[in-house]
Amino acid sequence: MASLSNLKEIPSVSSPTSVGHGYNYVPELDQYPKINLKNELINPPANRISISHSFIPVETESVPKRISRTFFDGGFWESLTEARSEKTREQAPVISKAADFIAHMLELYSSFKLKIFPHTQQLSAERIAQYAETRDWINSSVRYIAWHVHVFKLAVAGMDDVVRIYGKTTESHGGIGHVLKSATQTQITCMAWRPLCAFELVVGCSQGLCFWIIDNNLHLGRTINPSYTLKHPSNLPISSLKWSKDGSLLASSSIGDRAILIWHPDSKRVKPLKRLGPPGSLLSWSPNNEWIFAATVDRVFRVWKCHNKWTSDRWVCDGGNVQACCWSPCSRFLLFVNTADPILYRLQFVQLILMKSKADDKEVLPVADLNACSLDSSNQTFIGGTAQQLVWDPHGKYVVITFKSTNSIAIFRTYIQKYDLQISGGYYLNGQSPSEYPSFISFQPLNKDNDRSVLTIGWSTGRIQFYGLD
Repeated sequence: MASLSNLKEIPSVSSPTSVGHGYNYVPELDQYPKINLKNELINPPANRISISHSFIPVETESVPKRISRTFFDGGFWESLTEARSEKTREQAPVISKAADFIAHMLELYSSFKLKIFPHTQQLSAERIAQYAETRDWINSSVRYIAWHVHVFKLAVAGMDDVVRIYGKTTESHGGIGHVLKSATQTQITCMAWRPLCAFELVVGCSQGLCFWIIDNNLHLGRTINPSYTLKHPSNLPISSLKWSKDGSLLASSSIGDRAILIWHPDSKRVKPLKRLGPPGSLLSWSPNNEWIFAATVDRVFRVWKCHNKWTSDRWVCDGGNVQACCWSPCSRFLLFVNTADPILYRLQFVQLILMKSKADDKEVLPVADLNACSLDSSNQTFIGGTAQQLVWDPHGKYVVITFKSTNSIAIFRTYIQKYDLQISGGYYLNGQSPSEYPSFISFQPLNKDNDRSVLTIGWSTGRIQFYGLD
């Protein structure tokens, strides 16, 4: 382990990392929007009012009619609860006994299913948070950040299940754009703008994939409904989604389903990629469109070859599950971390013997030691430990890492050669206070209006920071 890069080699940034005329000041960042999501949050999900409880039921309803009404208002489980209520037992004991029998059979089925597929249990908010890229997903003000590939558009999802769209700040425009909110959009876990399309955003949540066509003619701040929603009964909640390079295909995974779904959004068709094993937790499509990295809730992970036959290679971690990954811009290297040990691993996709073999040489190697270490002589501030998220800057010069239990951001320098990758210590960033930690990080893509690597940091306090790298 001594030969690996480690966090002890990383010096501190000499001044605070807030945007301003300080360390590494970039004038272009003055036009970026000033965002603090805690000041903009609407009602949190827990405070939503159910329409079904806003009306008083008529006491003269018959039992079948009352159960039918409950079914259409609240669904199957609400109607089953109503059929087993004390009031129904008094009025129609036969119906209550039938409901008890149905409930008992469903409990037996659930128990049997959990013994065969233990990973499908407790698909609650806590289980979603366990595999989410966002740190402290349940309580985080910022749940996801998604940059548009081609233009200056930033989508930020908050804990209130609202997506806010931001543009550049000008004298006549403060940067805030559309606000996307819908009853079908709950427990947001991921988002992505469609490549080669200026106005389409897909949001992954507990109820499926919400597709938004954002019309610039709409009034700013207006709440609208998704253009359409795609869902698969067993592929919920959505844990990860990624677009292909040309925007024709969309891959999604779920912690409740073993299959990866390849969607054709324009035709509403779907192709499942099925393999035996645990459900999926994380997807990452390579920049050259050749590979999809697919992690699961267990030790198994796969790399799919994106062609007509959709073949895959399978790996198994020594322990834990893959928490985060990122591709190099050239698609020849992939870095990932798992939850069992604080080590950064490399997976390479390079043909070492040209003209002799078409098989790619794929080897997993440790490249950096992420064990926690002290940042000061008093041993009160630490960096490192189990990693939370990885992002690689679009120039391929930096890898940025956040952690589950320490609050500083580590930045490693990377040197990509044709057949080799070298990593060395860079520096680390801190928040405005010792208790502030990064919830989610993302890089702004390169385009005609931006040629700089701009790191976007969603802090636990709700503020969004833009930090320009050299």
